[in-house]
Amino acid sequence: MANKRYVSVKEFSLYTSLAESTLYEWSGTGRIPSIKMGRRVLIDLEDMDKIMASMKRTCNKDEEIVNKIIGDIHGN
Repeated sequence: MANKRYVSVKEFSLYTSLAESTLYEWSGTGRIPSIKMGRRVLIDLEDMDKIMASMKRTCNKDEEIVNKIIGDIHGN
């Protein structure tokens, strides 16, 4: 999808591995931003990339400690 800013729900479904029906529901209820042009629904990849980046889960401290211990054990 390089060089494309707006994609169809079908294309975005392939991009995210989310079901088309879920994306139509979310766009219809305003859970995700979308553009409706007649019967066609378009999704702005720039907007969605920002939203998805803000939803990223970070590693919690306990997990960091465990990873450090495991790394020390294995000599990393």
